[in-house]
Amino acid sequence: MKQLFLLFLLTSLFVHAQNKKTIFTPEEVKQDMSFLKKRFEKIHPGMYYYVNKEAYNKMYDSLYNTVNQPLSYLETYRVLSILVTNVMDGHTNIKFDKTRFDVKKAKYVPFYLRKINNKYYISLNYARDSTILRGSEVLAFNDEPINNLMEKLRSYVSSDIGNEAVKNYSTTGAFPSYFMKKYGELDSIKITYRLPNNDSIISKKVACLTNAEINKTSTKRYKYLTRPNLALKIIDSVNHIAKFDITEFTMTSKFFDLNNRKFKRVLRARFSEIKKLKVEHLIIDFRANGGGYIPNVGRFLKYLSPKPFTLVDTISFKKKAYFTLFKPQWFGPPLVMWMAFPKRKGEFMYRVNKKNNKQKPEKHLAYRGKTYFITDPGCYSATTFALSLAKDLGIPEKIIGQQVGGASWGSFAVNWQDFKLPNTKYIVHTPLMKMNHRLNQANKDFFLQPDYKINRNTEELIKNNTSVIDFTVELIKTQKAVGVK
Repeated sequence: MKQLFLLFLLTSLFVHAQNKKTIFTPEEVKQDMSFLKKRFEKIHPGMYYYVNKEAYNKMYDSLYNTVNQPLSYLETYRVLSILVTNVMDGHTNIKFDKTRFDVKKAKYVPFYLRKINNKYYISLNYARDSTILRGSEVLAFNDEPINNLMEKLRSYVSSDIGNEAVKNYSTTGAFPSYFMKKYGELDSIKITYRLPNNDSIISKKVACLTNAEINKTSTKRYKYLTRPNLALKIIDSVNHIAKFDITEFTMTSKFFDLNNRKFKRVLRARFSEIKKLKVEHLIIDFRANGGGYIPNVGRFLKYLSPKPFTLVDTISFKKKAYFTLFKPQWFGPPLVMWMAFPKRKGEFMYRVNKKNNKQKPEKHLAYRGKTYFITDPGCYSATTFALSLAKDLGIPEKIIGQQVGGASWGSFAVNWQDFKLPNTKYIVHTPLMKMNHRLNQANKDFFLQPDYKINRNTEELIKNNTSVIDFTVELIKTQKAVGVK
């Protein structure tokens, strides 16, 4: 028994030591590179979809040959992340192992940024020093010019076919996370900036903070900026204009909630209010909506669509990923799902929804007024799905804001696998299915484009207003004034 206990203890210590390794040999890094590439080729439905095999292999071989000396944990991350982001799929990413990175205790840079006209500004300041005002122009962090820094961070962003708008949006909107991926955890950081309407350059050293500390500051300092999901507000009673925020296609109860039924209940309550308030112009704000539960897209569009529709055209996956999706120990699914995806093409299994009228419009609470969609590069996944289908159905009067983040045709999504690399223990988040949207008309734009492009500006940072909402309200008033129907 003592020998067994000792063996167990030594094994545990060895595993712990491996998980906490800070330096990896070239052989270990190369083994993980090879493992990652082979795993992608086996199960990732989007491998070589946006980037052809020849181009990816050329990049891989070049990178593989540069690994000729030991690398630190973060240096290894930089190498592996190149293999992930070059798949060019926004649903594919790489993250730190939980045993190495404690999210609750980790300290982050306490700033969020916004890019406006090729300059970077403080969008949110969570530092203890509140004199670094929202709208201040950022010049450098730790004496590194901000443009150089942001160019480095952009390489860590996974996006559909390398969407540049997403890279800018993500590195600024999630600046603390991307900064940590590049430089690791710091106790403090030096910021060099210029206050609004001031030519003086200021440098300060501020403490990095935990998520709990940042959230505490957020509730006090920026509570007025929050947009609760499915919030409805009358913003012009004279012209019967309301704003409806959909910040995600997910809403569940604290207790057991099968199939996101809370989202369904709240959504119905909101459209009941819209009917009672006799709203004629409904501004639906999708900004920063990264997606959610796909059936909620159908639930939402039922209130707006004048005719029946179908969400998904085709779902497919690689044959070699079959038992990754439907594990043998489940017994039932591996036996029956073979018949649920009866078609074969190359290395894929797939099914097609033949009917185009599965989703029926809402009868009693249907909204038949004018709708205006507000978008930005944060619109992705299920949200891009909703926007593309809505446009195809002729629902929005106008789309206003910025280009969305996800492709119009569909995405690699639905089911995922998180697999761990054998040596470095990094976790790779990988989609397992390809989903094509059911669109009757050919969408000319790979990424859905707005009818009116309204970019963010420095004035709204300084004055805390929202230019895109103001523009939309004025557009509605002008159309009413000239009698546009």
